[in-house]
Amino acid sequence: MTQVHQLYKLQETDTEIREKTQRLREVLAGQQPSAELLAARERRDTAVTTLQEWQTRHKNLRLEMESLRREAKNAETRLYSGKVTNPKELADLQHKIESLGRRIEKAEEKVLEAMIMLEDAETEETAAAESLAEIEADWEAKAALLKIEQNELALSIHKLNGVRQEQAKTIDSRDLKEYEALMKKKNGKAIARVRADTCLGCRLTISANKIKEAREGKKIYCGSCGRILYPY
Repeated sequence: MTQVHQLYKLQETDTEIREKTQRLREVLAGQQPSAELLAARERRDTAVTTLQEWQTRHKNLRLEMESLRREAKNAETRLYSGKVTNPKELADLQHKIESLGRRIEKAEEKVLEAMIMLEDAETEETAAAESLAEIEADWEAKAALLKIEQNELALSIHKLNGVRQEQAKTIDSRDLKEYEALMKKKNGKAIARVRADTCLGCRLTISANKIKEAREGKKIYCGSCGRILYPY
């Protein structure tokens, strides 16, 4: 087995490691919450906050309305009790009852408005929660599959790294150093196969003499792209 052949096999391993490492990055990224999921969570959180605000507002408005009703009832009881005989005090009580009546009417309107808003908030909170549950379930199912793939990729990469170490031991250190430099320089492709008379690294023609020498086991470089030629 020639050094070029060994280097080509090493390149195949490195390519597989690189591709699987890239896929592993994608798989890890895919397990992060999606934009859709984050938006659904934000919608649910906003809906919950809005619902709580309207629950509090509705409760406070009801308490205020009930307080006004009690105050008006007490004033009416006192007015018609016969205990108040002073004309001015009677007039003041009547005025107070009328004023309270107007305030109660406005309070009832506010309670009704708050009730409508509360019902809308409840509807939105329910819809947001249901939507989130659906999106979350879908995301969790996909994340579970990606987790399985992650484990498979990690194991495969670990095994391939072991294979690479063994392959590297069979290659001359100078050849290995040159190969690794070319891999960085040539975007992960230091060795180029030759098909017919064409370098598959740059798609340009190789002379018949170079192809012959390469087939004899010599380390021959493409005159155009500088990659080591593998004529098999």
